[in-house]
Amino acid sequence: MGDSFQVQSEPPPCVRICALVPCHNNADTVRGVVRGLPAGTFAIVVDDGSDVPAPAQSPMCEVLRFPRNRGKAEALKAGFAEAAARGFTHAVALDADGQHPPELFGKFAEAARANPGAIIAGVRDFSGKSVPPARRFMNKFSNFWFRFETSVDLGDTQCGYRCYPLEKVSRLKISRGGFAYEAELLVRAAWAGIEIIPVEVPAIYTEESLRASHYRPIADTARFSAMNAGFAFMSLVLPRKFLRRLSVAE
Repeated sequence: MGDSFQVQSEPPPCVRICALVPCHNNADTVRGVVRGLPAGTFAIVVDDGSDVPAPAQSPMCEVLRFPRNRGKAEALKAGFAEAAARGFTHAVALDADGQHPPELFGKFAEAARANPGAIIAGVRDFSGKSVPPARRFMNKFSNFWFRFETSVDLGDTQCGYRCYPLEKVSRLKISRGGFAYEAELLVRAAWAGIEIIPVEVPAIYTEESLRASHYRPIADTARFSAMNAGFAFMSLVLPRKFLRRLSVAE
């Protein structure tokens, strides 16, 4: 990432984990997300140009504010940079709209401590009746292409509830923004040989969370399709060691 952040390249002496909550017009739900985190968890809220600013909540919560909306990719990168500057080695990203139960933070932290070099990816159960059919289809569609491109079988490639090892993520070459950023990050990580470990989380879809979501079905699906077409072609014609070279800044 050309405009990325700098962190130490040596293995950290210990694992320090914070929460990272990108937020755009979620002032009514982000408070509950931060309060629901385990006691003692430091949270970084990145207010991405909200009409009503996200509230500063406690000494254990830092709010970064963008004067205008820059997209989730920029919010995540700013949060990663802030976390690294504060000495954290990992950041657990979760949405501000209430779809990701904050009380499961400890589950991600435990997996990260046992596997500090891996990305811990939330995997939702899409069998429930509350899951909108369009979301179920899009997840299967994304999972298929991810498996085709990387040979990694992951049950949910779209869940934003993830724990990222900051040093490794800082070296990935990611060009796309918006929601495609997280999808490209996962593909590049797989090509780079970073282990991706699944953690089960519930699929929560309520009327409130669906209204709060900023996912645009037509535009974002079109972007995913274009990205996957390019990655699928690359995975067919390029050897894995070259894909790694294209994905990691050595």
